[in-house]
Amino acid sequence: MCEFDAEIPDRHAKKILGRMFDIYEESLLCNIDLVVGNNRFPVHKLILVTNSDFFRSRINDTTSEIILEDSDEILAESVKKTIQFFYLGEIGKSTELQLHQAVNIIKFSKMIQMRELEEYCLAYLEKTTDNNNYIFIEDFAKQHGYLRLFEQTKVYIAKNYLEIIQEDEFLNMSCERLGELLQSDNLNVAKEEEAFQGLKIWVQKNYESRKKHLDTLLKYIRLPLLPVQFILNEVKPLCYDSLSCCQMLLDTFEYRHNPEKRLGFPSLNSKPRKCCQETLLIVGGQNDSTSGKIEIFDANDDKWSTYHDLDNKTTKFGAVVLNNKLITMGGVTGGKTTNKVSCFDIVTKETTELKAMQQERQSFAATVIDDQVFVIGGWNNKAMNSVERYDLVTNTWTNVAHMLTPRCYHAIAVVGKEIYAIGGHDDSCNRLDTMEIYDTQQDKWTAAPPMKKKRDETAAVAMGDHIYAIGGYNRFSVLKSVERFDIKSQTWTSVASLPEPNNGQNAIAFDEKIICVGGENSKSVLKYDPGTDKWTNHGSISEPRFYFNLLVASTNLHYKE
Repeated sequence: MCEFDAEIPDRHAKKILGRMFDIYEESLLCNIDLVVGNNRFPVHKLILVTNSDFFRSRINDTTSEIILEDSDEILAESVKKTIQFFYLGEIGKSTELQLHQAVNIIKFSKMIQMRELEEYCLAYLEKTTDNNNYIFIEDFAKQHGYLRLFEQTKVYIAKNYLEIIQEDEFLNMSCERLGELLQSDNLNVAKEEEAFQGLKIWVQKNYESRKKHLDTLLKYIRLPLLPVQFILNEVKPLCYDSLSCCQMLLDTFEYRHNPEKRLGFPSLNSKPRKCCQETLLIVGGQNDSTSGKIEIFDANDDKWSTYHDLDNKTTKFGAVVLNNKLITMGGVTGGKTTNKVSCFDIVTKETTELKAMQQERQSFAATVIDDQVFVIGGWNNKAMNSVERYDLVTNTWTNVAHMLTPRCYHAIAVVGKEIYAIGGHDDSCNRLDTMEIYDTQQDKWTAAPPMKKKRDETAAVAMGDHIYAIGGYNRFSVLKSVERFDIKSQTWTSVASLPEPNNGQNAIAFDEKIICVGGENSKSVLKYDPGTDKWTNHGSISEPRFYFNLLVASTNLHYKE
């Protein structure tokens, strides 16, 4: 007994319709004409009435022709392709559908109430949007109320922004539409400087007539994210004729250098766009379950999630992110201090081995300046004052100037090209209140004013002209106090304390706030606002983290194009 083939009816229907189309093309057995201006198209009544209620209500046994209204707006070729769709369910087997034809067919399909044909052509427009026709398609979609096509075109424009700003079509964009584009959080730029370049190109096309729009458009650029030198070289020359734009630039400099005053500049947007938002990473931990685990923070959903497991059993290692590569160094493996160095590509998740450090070390601090890695101090049977510098291009380690004081379990903060080494403890486990500064250009360490309290296992963060030392341990008790160092006045002052005493936590500047994570027996995530001098709870990580690294990747690992 043969099994029933469900595809047979479908194949049969297509075969019959194909034969009917062949008969139509030979103008055989056709029994009605569609009249479009001076053009007549013989067709079968059955095809018309079964495809469209418009024809069903106008055709009977005696009808021999239908004169289409508004025929002067409908090209005969487009009507012919519509008839092809009636028979075959598609248009133009051998001839590619053109943009203007699709638009005319859409108009025709609306007139004859043929929704399937309308959707077919709209899907075609979605697929054929490119840098040369996006303005036309977007305007057409907006004018005729095609929301899906309109939104799809907006997505295309935002995604292909860098290519579009090089096309002549972009220069014809209205000020209003350009403003909407520059406001978009989905603008596909790797850095904010690229967003500004589109504004610059558009204005310079006809500066005298368009400079009046600068104060409106410039506010959509996230000025606090632009490098100072870029503002001076690129933005400022465009703003000479606008006092309001010049004031925006002055406000931007004030915003950057005085975090406590940022609430006074609500018009300045400092949040990175989605595609170039940085991602917070937690790497490592004291126990086996966290030693190799990488967790990442989704700023849009305020959630932490596991991203990858390095599957190592190393603790107390140092880590940095350089060009979206996570470099892990040293630490303790199997009870022994190591100098091993590995490189994990955050995007591809591939791991490679790099040249080992010159010295084995654990419980040290590490950072990146000018694409070079610095490892500072640490412990290897005693507290260390040695410092090494790594060059990723040459895969070499070089000794540089030693610290003034051997220290481990200390914190560091980076301001410009200077590294501040803060607290920690020495060979005798004496907790330190000292701070010293390393000038990477002069290869020299100098002493700096000490903190108010001795502390190791503290967290340190640089924001603007200030450095924060957060919590820690002073050998007798866990601390919740927080101190802030003013680089200009060279003084330490107390600011709002942590909600609870904590040590072994890590902190980082992120989205204009300080994010403080984990600590000994802690899963907490806290956020500090320098403008209000307040700490607030900001969720939690999956499990307690101690002796771990808190880093920033310069890519949004959650972003989907």
